[in-house]
Amino acid sequence: MRIAHLASEVVPFSKTGGLADVAGALPIAQAALGHDVTVIVPGHRASLADALPGRVCFEVKALGLTATVREVSQRGARVLLLDCPPLYVRPALYTLPEGDFPDNAVRFVFFVRAALAAFARTGPCDIVHAHDWQAALAPVLLAHDPATRTALPSARTVLTIHNLAYQGTFAPWVLDPCGLPRAWFTTELLEFYSQVNLLKAGLATADAITTVSPTYAREILTPAFGCGLEGVLGGRSSVITGILNGLDTTEWDPAHDINLTTPYNARGVAAGKRAARAELAREHGVAASERPLLGMVSRLAEQKGADVVFAALDDLLALGFDLVVLGTGERRYEDALRGAAAAHPNRVYTFARFDERLAHQIYAASDFFLMPSRYEPCGLGQMISMRYGSLPIVHSTGGLADTVTDAAEPDGTGIVFAPLTPAAFTAALARARATFDDVHRLAQVRASAMARDFSWQASAQRYLALYQTIRERQAPREDTPGLEQEA
Repeated sequence: MRIAHLASEVVPFSKTGGLADVAGALPIAQAALGHDVTVIVPGHRASLADALPGRVCFEVKALGLTATVREVSQRGARVLLLDCPPLYVRPALYTLPEGDFPDNAVRFVFFVRAALAAFARTGPCDIVHAHDWQAALAPVLLAHDPATRTALPSARTVLTIHNLAYQGTFAPWVLDPCGLPRAWFTTELLEFYSQVNLLKAGLATADAITTVSPTYAREILTPAFGCGLEGVLGGRSSVITGILNGLDTTEWDPAHDINLTTPYNARGVAAGKRAARAELAREHGVAASERPLLGMVSRLAEQKGADVVFAALDDLLALGFDLVVLGTGERRYEDALRGAAAAHPNRVYTFARFDERLAHQIYAASDFFLMPSRYEPCGLGQMISMRYGSLPIVHSTGGLADTVTDAAEPDGTGIVFAPLTPAAFTAALARARATFDDVHRLAQVRASAMARDFSWQASAQRYLALYQTIRERQAPREDTPGLEQEA
């Protein structure tokens, strides 16, 4: 099959979260299975002085703007970067501390239009796989725009929800600058509570919808997790599939990790972690201590349970843990972490930046890894931490519930708790401390965690099977039959 992925961020070219990891690894896994796979991504860069990689192929135009398309080969997959400086030379991908970029609608509608034009230049597609709201207009254009359908006549569409909370919602005035017909501003397509909702329109039109874990696929059909779209999703439940994300096991491998001075495997995990913590001390000032280390590599937001971590901070320290956090997010949490680090030197450490090498070092050095998320569509952090023998402490939701088994079970791989309250979180920390103090049990749980197979091969096969299913459907594509009922 010829497969085209549209994603707003792709490792190693740009990243704010797990979407970039998935969009970087899934295409490579599919290419390894013998398919022709292309990924297209905005050419994000912080300044004009930063050069984009790859060779120049051609130019594409949309919305009165021009993008230069640059091609990079990435382990068997083709990556196309859209270089459009007015839209993608920014200090951040989507937002600044004071709020979202005001032209985000134009930035990502242009991305989709330019991406589809680029795919039309490179040849026919069997599957156009869009990721999250930034790419969600792709199935809409392929279903309702005659020029796009003519350019890619055989393409079927998949839309993956990585996080339903982010929907691409804008005021109706964006229709004209985005080149969207006002006739599409209806409850069947773009309109949602008097706003333009790009994700909702994509959900209404895609041939298949996927989420990044089976549990999240069920959760989003409920008011608690549907983020207002549970009605739309309920009408399309027959085309929703939960496929657990995989992990790039070449990138995340403690035995061959170039970011570690002393790589380690499951047999040498204890010594490897001591060496990794010593490395954190040398390079980043994280005191080498016999106290158990809690790691957290996360966007600092309420969704990630940052408020629960701060509420339990005194209990965390009283239990004898040290804490190291890497990540940026809401200013109130960044400030609170800086305050905690100042109040508790040699116990609390915070790094408010994106630093891939430091992330690897934290996974390797930490004994436990915090993911007390309110909801977590899949989560990669818990998979990575298990691979590095850092036992995840997780709230039982979404992909966390699908991937982590509580240490109380014979094959336990971490600490699972519910409900999401400071008291329950503190109780989970107490169980983690007891596990750490039981050297034999700690070794057992670490061994179980490091033995889990989260490679992309099985997930990539499931996506390919889904692609084949929607290719074989005989329903005509014009105007997406049943749209009125489904929305």
